[in-house]
Amino acid sequence: MIFAHDIPDGGKLYFGKKAKIKREIEHIASEVFENEEYEEIVTPFFSYHQLEALREKELIRCADKENRTLSLRGDSSIDVIRLVIKRLKSEAKKWFYIQPVFRASSEEIYQIGAEWLEGDLREILKTNLNILNRVNKSYPIVISHIKIPKIVSKLSGLSLEDIKKQRIYKYNDWMKKLLVFDKNSNIDEFPDEIREYLKEMREIAGDLDVIFEPLYVANLRYYDGVFYRIINKNDIIAKGGSYIVDNVRSVGFSIYTDNLLKDING
Repeated sequence: MIFAHDIPDGGKLYFGKKAKIKREIEHIASEVFENEEYEEIVTPFFSYHQLEALREKELIRCADKENRTLSLRGDSSIDVIRLVIKRLKSEAKKWFYIQPVFRASSEEIYQIGAEWLEGDLREILKTNLNILNRVNKSYPIVISHIKIPKIVSKLSGLSLEDIKKQRIYKYNDWMKKLLVFDKNSNIDEFPDEIREYLKEMREIAGDLDVIFEPLYVANLRYYDGVFYRIINKNDIIAKGGSYIVDNVRSVGFSIYTDNLLKDING
């Protein structure tokens, strides 16, 4: 029996102290974005083109009045860029949003996010960290490159699954060195095909204290270069990266509000 007060698996309920903290986090994020001259955008809950961002099984599907397939918003990034370029035709390049996305079968994921058309990933990472600093939180930053595991797979003959599962007994010497790659590693010890991507990772890291994971295999459909994750134990607090939408290279990030709330609220 389903009672009238039951909440579906994946649904969210905020009340009392937790609701107040959530509102305060979102207010702090809004202040940071406004100080850095971001414009706010709230996109429709429904979208026609979410398959460009997510796999079909992740989407909650339905139909419009003409029986055309659409879905609940599962990701905000691509919709934001397209709406700015094609519908708003705005000259503003920096945009932020505070809104949920939805994943099958009934999961709500609240996000604080930003997209910067033709922007700088290193600078938008600083914005991400600025928000977390304002709520007195600091977490490990993990930097990877979407292309490296694929190239390593071709060079080594190992499958991406071998790399994803870290079957180290199959790794050759330079692959094992990638597992401990850091700012002091000698890039010349690695194949030419991946050196430029390792350099890109270092450039984004700058003087930040980061963890490099060149062999991390990500299930991301639109990031196409360097990307980062900010983590707390097994939770992703935030992630960001660079991508191309309609021939415009952009950068963006999302803070996963519920994972941040879990840490703050205990």
